[in-house]
Amino acid sequence: MKKLLLLASLVLGLFMVACDKDKDKNEKPQPTEKDKILVNYPWRMSKVTDLSGKDIPFNLLNTQTQAIKQVMDIQFMQNNVTKAIDQRSKQVINGGTWYLIDEGATLDISISGFAGKFGVEELTNSRMRLKSTMPVDGVDQETIMVFEPVI
Repeated sequence: MKKLLLLASLVLGLFMVACDKDKDKNEKPQPTEKDKILVNYPWRMSKVTDLSGKDIPFNLLNTQTQAIKQVMDIQFMQNNVTKAIDQRSKQVINGGTWYLIDEGATLDISISGFAGKFGVEELTNSRMRLKSTMPVDGVDQETIMVFEPVI
């Protein structure tokens, strides 16, 4: 009788553990603080600096980076969709996806004309700084792209 009771308890315990695991698989991960800040508003590139913080002159940036700065605002949405929005007309130019990975240390963006994995140097309600390697005066260089919210 004791063996039967022990076996029943074991089976019941295993059943409860299995149900908890299934429940965890169906739950959506909760947004992090960085996720919440990122989706609050569109972001506009204000400048590009070298790693020491010195501004890189606009005319030394490649045409792709110049276009991002002059033409696009980047909107991150809660469903991991991102859109490039024309600054003047407010029309969507193109779109793609975004993910904060590596425990929020990297922003993975896939949007036509602006794609890659960018190091998140700073992400606050007033500024986003993303580390990247890009051509500066024709030579690849590590840079910081500085974005400010469009309010």
